[in-house]
Amino acid sequence: MANTDLMQSFIASGTITEFALVAVDSAGKVAVVADPTSEAAVGIAQRAVVAGEAVDVIISGLTRAIAGAAIAPETTSLLMADTAGVLIPFVKGSGNVSVARVIPNINHASPADGDQIKVVFTGPSNYAA
Repeated sequence: MANTDLMQSFIASGTITEFALVAVDSAGKVAVVADPTSEAAVGIAQRAVVAGEAVDVIISGLTRAIAGAAIAPETTSLLMADTAGVLIPFVKGSGNVSVARVIPNINHASPADGDQIKVVFTGPSNYAA
């Protein structure tokens, strides 16, 4: 089976933590997404970097990410940005944008705030209520 994960290298405009959701800024660099209504997310950073360093970003496909709240995969599969590039369950309305889908794991059935999770980064989608 072919690997459909797509990775792109970017330059960081500031400090980025490992597995943070990032967006391209006006200078063409990436920064951590901290706004659930942002439609600028381009992917998930694959390592921690500081400003000026290159960072590989998964722009489509399976990757690790950081949960910003408890996630119940049996009731919530869509995720959106919270603060500091972490992902939380998607809440319809208020202009929120889903960016990923959680991939459940039998060994980690109920991820909590701060846990590493597996997701499929799908890109921003303003899912209508």
